[in-house]
Amino acid sequence: MALLILSAILITLLSFIIYILNVRRERFKLREKIGLSGPEPHWFLGNLKEIVERKEKLGYDDSNEWFNVLHKQYGETFGIYFGAQMNIVLSNEEDIKEVFIKNFSNFSDRIVPPIFTENNLNSSLLQNTYKNGWKHTRSTIAPIFSTGKMKAMHETISSKIDTFLEILEEKSMGNEQWDIYEDFQGLTLDVIGKCAFAIDANCQRDRNDVFYVNARKFIQNIDIRHSKVISSSFILPELSWLWRWMYKYTALAAAEIPLVQGLEDVYERRRSGEGSDSVDLLKLLLDREDDKTKEKMTKKEVIENCFAFLLAGYETTSTAMTYCSYLLAKYPEIQKKLWEEIKMVKNEGKLDYDSIHSMKYLDAVYKETLRYYPPVIHFINRSCLSDITIRGQFYPKGSVVTCLPHTLHRLESNWDHPDIFDPDRFLGENSETTEKSTNLKWIPFGVGPRFCVGMRFAEMEFKMTIAKLIDKFELDTPMGEGDLIPDCNGVIMRPKDPVRLNLKLRK
Repeated sequence: MALLILSAILITLLSFIIYILNVRRERFKLREKIGLSGPEPHWFLGNLKEIVERKEKLGYDDSNEWFNVLHKQYGETFGIYFGAQMNIVLSNEEDIKEVFIKNFSNFSDRIVPPIFTENNLNSSLLQNTYKNGWKHTRSTIAPIFSTGKMKAMHETISSKIDTFLEILEEKSMGNEQWDIYEDFQGLTLDVIGKCAFAIDANCQRDRNDVFYVNARKFIQNIDIRHSKVISSSFILPELSWLWRWMYKYTALAAAEIPLVQGLEDVYERRRSGEGSDSVDLLKLLLDREDDKTKEKMTKKEVIENCFAFLLAGYETTSTAMTYCSYLLAKYPEIQKKLWEEIKMVKNEGKLDYDSIHSMKYLDAVYKETLRYYPPVIHFINRSCLSDITIRGQFYPKGSVVTCLPHTLHRLESNWDHPDIFDPDRFLGENSETTEKSTNLKWIPFGVGPRFCVGMRFAEMEFKMTIAKLIDKFELDTPMGEGDLIPDCNGVIMRPKDPVRLNLKLRK
């Protein structure tokens, strides 16, 4: 009997392996069938094998540069395989417009690996589908980021930035170099804690703050390179039932639980009346719950969207501001020009919401930083819901269509001298590049109806922080410090190494 059972198991396993191999062989033929080229896929891993090999050779993931190379080699539309999943990569503006905007109804949903369907983000704007209420959630949250609401949060953000500057001043008095990236992360978490949930976190002063520790753990563990289970779910989607079951045993789930539980606790306290006079994301969502004239949001929707706002606003904004600080230190003539604009504004009044948003050169530095180093690199993707042909290209159901900000931002056909950091390209007198900044050649916040809903909040936090930072300090790079190297983790392109800068108080 035992022999029969063992034989049955072996036969089942062998049949499953043969099935997977046959399915993959057919899927790897699909790219050629629809008339696309691309790098040769590994028989099992697809093109993930090359990504892994490049990382092992370099010591970091240079997917941003690799995709630029693929564009030059295979053209503006090509196919690439992540495991057995075919991704169609676009960089032609008209193709992007047709897919992501004009045919949004057929490309409305982001691709979500099966294992991530077990997390607490399915009702959030990050993961929910059009069918499951994306439009309702979007229409509910969008008004929260109006100009009036942003102005109401301005003083709160400003006070958090003042704490940030105090900490930098204290550190600049010592002789040791430190990673300014961590200070930006503490700042963005404090800002989100207050502006989203009315929580007075102490992430900037206390690196053991529960909010800070758990948020960093979650971000670290969402990196597919740090989890065999998550990486396996990409390679073997045929076992999606197994990966979903195993999710609760991953380090990612362990990091997620205390964050969500903390948000549930805050939710209940706010429902009981605590912080009723605060202007924050959670308060506005709770008001929507109580508004009988509008479609309600459930408790689950409120908490999951707060969780999404925490994740989206923490890492992306801190990374962008770190890149900007590094670039201003590296290019002192640009920093000097920005400082002169800041001085002029202060001579006429003060650095507040209106004056900061009227600063043209600050706006140019902001846009050029996000062009040069877009923090979000692999998140503009859509699942093709039905077979469709657009501009002569066939898109099969189930395929994934993507466009990459770093590639579009570094194309010579889109930008003059794209590898040079030059904010002047965004100034009004340069009409050619001003036009480019408003179309699909500059896409750090996404494309189409699913672009980042918190874009204006991120812009406000970025501009306020950088303006006050440059007003207080002169930045430069330490002697012998190497160039910044971006490292991709699948979604975020962050600095590979600590970012150390010299900060000198201005007189």
